[in-house]
Amino acid sequence: MSENITTRFLVNPGSRNGAARNALDHVRVLASRLDAGLVVSRRVGDLAEQARRAAEDGIERLLVVGGDGTMHHVAQGLAGTATALGVIPMGSGNDLAIALDTPRNLDEAVRHALAAPIRRIDLIRAGDTVCVGYAGAGFDSEVARRANQVRRFRGRWVYPWAALRTLVSFAPPFAKVVWDGNAFEGRVMFVDAANLPTYGGGMRIAPSARIDDGLLDLLIVKEVSLSAFLSVFPKVYKGNHVDHPAVLLTTAKRVEIEFDREVELYGGGEPVRPVPAGERIVLEVMPGGLGVAG
Repeated sequence: MSENITTRFLVNPGSRNGAARNALDHVRVLASRLDAGLVVSRRVGDLAEQARRAAEDGIERLLVVGGDGTMHHVAQGLAGTATALGVIPMGSGNDLAIALDTPRNLDEAVRHALAAPIRRIDLIRAGDTVCVGYAGAGFDSEVARRANQVRRFRGRWVYPWAALRTLVSFAPPFAKVVWDGNAFEGRVMFVDAANLPTYGGGMRIAPSARIDDGLLDLLIVKEVSLSAFLSVFPKVYKGNHVDHPAVLLTTAKRVEIEFDREVELYGGGEPVRPVPAGERIVLEVMPGGLGVAG
């Protein structure tokens, strides 16, 4: 039986501590019914290559089973191509799925990915890497690093748990931020450029962000005390943190950031690269950089 050239499945079996692996037999059945191809990634680094191959093969919709980290790696291979990403959410956060109104049920998500119209969404370019949801550094990148190391439990509570653990020893760095003719200097909790309203599984970090407006939502959270942070943190789930005086939220097309100590640049919950003290991080919007079903 020849492959349906319009559709292919790509599964990351390691998503959500193996949840995608457990669903693999079901995915095989769905792929067979559709006469669609099925590829199971061997490792995280394989995802971008398999996505690139799908684009080269002329696949119209690549249905990807995994979480936001999986989508981040797949975007490296699909950015700027005609192949659309169909999100089949099976991760800890699934914020891209939230933005696209994708059902969480496997069968319903597949139907949605096949039937929804294809549209172009923006990406964030960070050097040679593209990011779907956000890119930045500081407290939240350290939280993402800690959350990615958790193996005992996953799901939406892993991020709040990691945040509280990280907060105990976090030292706010000094940052210089320049965007579209504006500038900020001072100690910060973190600096992010966002393209989705949520991250970390539903935290409404940039509630007004739109996925296709050609703009990044720049969020600078200035240094606050431990008690102030603990009082504000719960508000992020409804987006009410933006009214706090320590929060600067605006839009930009290009953002340049320097920190006074080495930081880890993160995008979509995945490490992008370590950035030495004083090195400039440049984040730019890539309008319409990715096709998606939804």
